Amino acid sequence: MARKEQHYKGVYEYPRDSGIWWAEHYDINGVRHREKAGARSNAIKLKNTREREKLEGKVPAPAERKEKILFRELIEDAQAHAESENDSAHVRQLKFKFDTLLPVFGLREVEEITRAELVGWLDKQKKKRKWTAATYNRWQAALSLIFRVGNANEKTERNPLRGVRRKHEDNGRCRYLSIEEEKELTRVLAEDWPDYLPAFLLSIHTGMRSSEQKRSLVGDYNPDSGMLTVHQKKDRNAPKVRYVPMTPIALEAYNKMAEGKKRGALLCVNSRGDALRARHWFEESLAKAKILDYRWHDNRHTACSRWVMGGVPLAEVSKYAGHATIQMTMRYSHLMPGQASRANDKMMSFYPEWSIEAGQKKAPQSETATATKTATGTSEKMGDSASR
Repeated sequence: MARKEQHYKGVYEYPRDSGIWWAEHYDINGVRHREKAGARSNAIKLKNTREREKLEGKVPAPAERKEKILFRELIEDAQAHAESENDSAHVRQLKFKFDTLLPVFGLREVEEITRAELVGWLDKQKKKRKWTAATYNRWQAALSLIFRVGNANEKTERNPLRGVRRKHEDNGRCRYLSIEEEKELTRVLAEDWPDYLPAFLLSIHTGMRSSEQKRSLVGDYNPDSGMLTVHQKKDRNAPKVRYVPMTPIALEAYNKMAEGKKRGALLCVNSRGDALRARHWFEESLAKAKILDYRWHDNRHTACSRWVMGGVPLAEVSKYAGHATIQMTMRYSHLMPGQASRANDKMMSFYPEWSIEAGQKKAPQSETATATKTATGTSEKMGDSASR
């Protein structure tokens, strides 16, 4: 049974469930004072200090009024921080989130915003917009970033979302294209979107993330090593580049997109020269090819699945895919060639005389006969052991 906290007169939490505690007291002139203390223990200490000062005849100096900080100021600081630390794609995603939060909390004082309000807003949006757990976590992280930057800039000492658990994400998806599906999708792309076909082929042959493909440059392919340089920023603790082997199909797609461009120019661009986005054209092609439950990111699953099915060791696949941990690569382990047959062979090694024909010829025995035979066999074995 949880211990009930002792009540201290003049010590209270406001707003409720915010973690912000106040101390209330009256000085020697009977003037009421309320002071913010932060943690409950600090409020109790402050209350006791003021009571002692009252007995000593001291009048507390008027507290300095802090400048009110609005939430929109923290958003502006977080936006500036993101622009200095992240690539343009990540900055664009954060700006969308910040712009959405601005009319909701922008004009509120930072100290007034409670954890319950923030979590309640996130839960409401999750239900309204049908967010996945991963999307919910990205929005929660954006809110937490705003307060973390505010802490670093000494504009607030709070982060109401500190300690709030993230939603569990299901990262076990392993949807990949069959050869037949790939042929049909390639046919549709060649007919309707021929300029974008090379980008699709490069994606399924290298396993690059969408953001990494947008960063690809002319000159990233090294003809001496046969490897493509991939620029990654997802894992800050990992090297900034990794290397992926290029198949003849991937090389042909690379050369097609690099044709007529200067070294160092963006490789995957649309007809206007902007970074390629696989949205309308890819979705339309999937629908026409009658391919269900497939997304652009599944091109990455296709590459990893085929590497594993082709016998590439999991450690190599992890390196090519740029996975942060080997556990992420293990989702493809069930595709390893011969895995099931090897497991069955190991299991059946304990039954060297078993066969379907022998099993069919055996007549069913009663429980009594089986028990007698077992006991007799056991006795014979024991006798043999004794004679030895």
